[in-house]
Amino acid sequence: MFQLGSSQDWTTYNLLLCHFLSTWNARSYEFATVLFTAAAFPQGLSAASWIGITTSLAIIVFASSLGRWVDHAPSRLRTLLTTVSVNRVVVIAACVCWAIIITKDVQKETPTSTDAAIGTTDARPLKLHQWKDAIFLLILALGILERLSRLANLISIERDWVPSMVAAGTTYKQQAPYDLSRLNAVMSRIDLICKLGSPIAISAFMSATNSPRLGAVLLIGLNFLTWPFEYWTARLVWQGNEQLRQEKVVDGSGVKECAISGRNDGAGFTLHNLLDALKATSGWIVQYGRSLQQYFGTEVWMPSLAMSSLHFSVLTFSSTLIVFLVNSGFSMTLITWAEVLSAAFELSSTFLFPWAVRLLGNNERTAYQPLSDGETTSTPNTPLPSTFSVHEAIQTHDSNSTSQSQTAGVSRLGLLSITLTLLTLIPSVPAIWRISTTWPTTPNSPTAWQTHTATALLIIISVSASRLGRFTGSLCAQQLAQSCVGPASRSTFAGTEASLASTFGLAHYAATVVWSSREEFRWVALSSVLVVAGGAGLYAFWLMGRGRLLGR
Repeated sequence: MFQLGSSQDWTTYNLLLCHFLSTWNARSYEFATVLFTAAAFPQGLSAASWIGITTSLAIIVFASSLGRWVDHAPSRLRTLLTTVSVNRVVVIAACVCWAIIITKDVQKETPTSTDAAIGTTDARPLKLHQWKDAIFLLILALGILERLSRLANLISIERDWVPSMVAAGTTYKQQAPYDLSRLNAVMSRIDLICKLGSPIAISAFMSATNSPRLGAVLLIGLNFLTWPFEYWTARLVWQGNEQLRQEKVVDGSGVKECAISGRNDGAGFTLHNLLDALKATSGWIVQYGRSLQQYFGTEVWMPSLAMSSLHFSVLTFSSTLIVFLVNSGFSMTLITWAEVLSAAFELSSTFLFPWAVRLLGNNERTAYQPLSDGETTSTPNTPLPSTFSVHEAIQTHDSNSTSQSQTAGVSRLGLLSITLTLLTLIPSVPAIWRISTTWPTTPNSPTAWQTHTATALLIIISVSASRLGRFTGSLCAQQLAQSCVGPASRSTFAGTEASLASTFGLAHYAATVVWSSREEFRWVALSSVLVVAGGAGLYAFWLMGRGRLLGR
């Protein structure tokens, strides 16, 4: 990937190590939460649903504010270390809470009473339920903080540190600049490795010890041990890069307008306090609206929205599709192999992405051209100008041309990726339609799929192969935002993007509530493909509007 030896290379490896530690801890807790929830609430799915709903709503409400905070924080190091510290404290506290409520007194040998009139009931004292529910509410609050701090950490790394390091690399003429495509691909590869490896490690440990509580203790120890290493690697990266050490020059006008006086001239709650609260709320709403306005005012909001809309699709091996397949007679072994195949396609996209960007960006006709006098970015058939602002006044002509051709290659690859996603998903719809209408409901017969092998394999291959295009498209959207959004608003853009993605994710679950039966799942699958088609059309419209489709 990089030639080992230069200080820049060591800085890059330290960045990747820091990212690996953060991602491994995040993925470990994410998977462990599923196991903890199943152990603490074995009788139903409502607890898991509440965790998903609350975290999704929190991202929708607060993601843009987190991005704005990252943009307005002068010190990059202090911002990143704050997200690390908050995340570690929250995870440790949450694991302590999980260890408390996963007890034999609560989960095993539950006392019951039998009454002829009302039947069998839970005879545990009411205070035991209240105690458990109170701790679970605390876990929900900690889960929200964990998810938000993780998102802030990811925004800080991907949208602030990485582009700044790429910009700093171009200042050293004796050294090759960082390759943004390769750096993004490697960081995504790390995320996929952690996504696969950490659940295996956590589940293996819990299976060997047969104790979810020991799993919580393991996570507590892991977070304590990795905390100083994350601090150390982040500081090494910061010290080894002059661009990162420079404090950001931010416009504080938006912050000042949002700040509301909290003075209290008298004791108790007064009308003045109520007015201050209303002003603070209205100020937050105004800032949220400005974040949306800023998002839709960028040159790349269309491809970003197109990729975010894919979160609506149920045609991925998430809980929704897995439940449908299990109820249709698919064995868990077959579903597990399908998930492995899906992960293989995702991992292959991280190797394909840098190569495809170089291939598509080598066409000179796809390079960015500056706007002529009187032209604007909304002029039809006008090539999109390079707004890679971090390169201004420090890049040579050659490095500027390289970044322009690379961004053009990313733009074209994004359209190919989302089109590939659409084409690979289309065959799964008639297969799901056939299962929904003709197959019997056989959740207790995990070999029923063997009588319809072709249909079952078509769904598995189609959904798995779509991950290649979807994950490549995600990398394209990320690099377009890094390259074509100004440094002062890049993190705000990322936060708003995450908020919109969570909105589509909530719509995904809302659709499964409306069409909740197994027979109605075909409508959810069909609507998923239609949304993906709409995203592909939006992306193509953006690319054609900039006159860069197929190198024109």
